Amino acid sequence: MNFIERNFQTILLFFTAICLFTACDNPPQMPKPSTYLRLELLNPNYIAFNDSEYPFTFSYPDYAQIQKLDSPNKNIKFFNLFFEKYNYVANVTYLPLMADTTLWASVNDCYRFLKRHEKLSGGIVEQNYSNQEKKVYGTAFEIKGKDVVSPYQFYLTDSVNYFVRFSLNCNFVPNNDSCGVVIEQLKSDLNNIISTFEWR
Repeated sequence: MNFIERNFQTILLFFTAICLFTACDNPPQMPKPSTYLRLELLNPNYIAFNDSEYPFTFSYPDYAQIQKLDSPNKNIKFFNLFFEKYNYVANVTYLPLMADTTLWASVNDCYRFLKRHEKLSGGIVEQNYSNQEKKVYGTAFEIKGKDVVSPYQFYLTDSVNYFVRFSLNCNFVPNNDSCGVVIEQLKSDLNNIISTFEWR
């Protein structure tokens, strides 16, 4: 092996070592963790729901739209509170308590609806509400779980004449881990409805 060949081999080994050394300094490329869109929360001003068709009033956030719905039964009334910014809707059902629509049956319907969510939920937290001065009684249900479509609902009644049910639902495939701050905001708005609710 002559002098030029030896030097060429030495230079080649030198550059190979440099390439390997510098390559080791760079950390391996890792996929970035999935992230969620940053959501801007609205600051609500509360306004009165005061419709003469219904025997109750309450305060709701001004960014919610009231959507009246038709009903095949003249005694049962439906409307929605549509939170367009967040793409959630609170379905509201009002029915008078009569001989064929007892308080027990109405409450039982709420629990039957909750059972549909049990297989997707990570647990259901119940909280009772009672305001004897206003004669408003009820129970709120927080439904835990990433894939739950209806994360919050409640019913209110005077236990004699009236029964109202609110059910918060999302209009998209749910991922409640990413929507947690929105759900908390809407839950706060719905709790405000409970605390301001009055019969006429």
